[in-house]
Amino acid sequence: MHTGNDCLVCFMRQVLGTVRRCTDDTALQWQLLTTVGGMLQDFEPQLSPPENAVHYYRLISERTGVTDPFLAEKKESNTFALDLEVRTRELIAREADPLLAALSFSINANVLDYGSQVLLDRDKALADCRQELAVNHYQQLLACIENRGNILYLADNCGEIVFDKLVIELLLARGCKVTLAVRKSPIINDATPEDAKTCGLDRLCPVIDNGADIPGTALSACSAPFVEHFHKADLIISKGMGNFECLSEVDAPIFFLFMIKCSSVLHYLRPHFPGVELNIGSPILLQGSRIAHT
Repeated sequence: MHTGNDCLVCFMRQVLGTVRRCTDDTALQWQLLTTVGGMLQDFEPQLSPPENAVHYYRLISERTGVTDPFLAEKKESNTFALDLEVRTRELIAREADPLLAALSFSINANVLDYGSQVLLDRDKALADCRQELAVNHYQQLLACIENRGNILYLADNCGEIVFDKLVIELLLARGCKVTLAVRKSPIINDATPEDAKTCGLDRLCPVIDNGADIPGTALSACSAPFVEHFHKADLIISKGMGNFECLSEVDAPIFFLFMIKCSSVLHYLRPHFPGVELNIGSPILLQGSRIAHT
């Protein structure tokens, strides 16, 4: 999907929140805000929001010297999710369809996001994990999983990856081969190799990075080894809204798992699903080709 007018307002909100984490110098904050404001006119609307956003995150890092402004939030999210891991695994095991339950927990855990337009209540979202999926292509996903192919699992945020871990465990139990992909370096609260290790995913399956620092998977910015892995995968499971924004129109065997957290994504999806009630906070399990082919 492309960058829309609503994204520009969201960009400035993200900049303000990030510079306040990086410096208490109000003069520098002002300088960064006005500099980014001037940058907006040079952003390319045909690019996805994450591809445009990365420019101001890089600028803030260069000007302040802070390379991981969301480090505290990332650690807290990982700790929060790890504390829930055993109990969540027990709840999933009791369900009639444990894989569907695990996917629901994982989708709802997409609320652990500090870059979205709307910050949803994480406790409420995880308590409502059995809420009906607004878009539900589970049966299509299940058919692909039954082929027991090579799955590339694109991670999103810290904390959230603990719930992805529970999905991956069940995929492995079905005989699938799974590789987890994370960001190469810190960007907002997205998971990096260090976070995957902290949450124990490196002991479960191979973990690779995509070679980029964009808050999404923009193939044009990813490393050649990752892109090769992407194109060789029999199935791609893409977590998070940033990954959806970058890959929504890519023709690939991909399924998107995320919660709608911004007006741009909401307005983008609604024409594709007439008659379906979509709102901020709606959980989505979407077969990517349904959009790529329309």
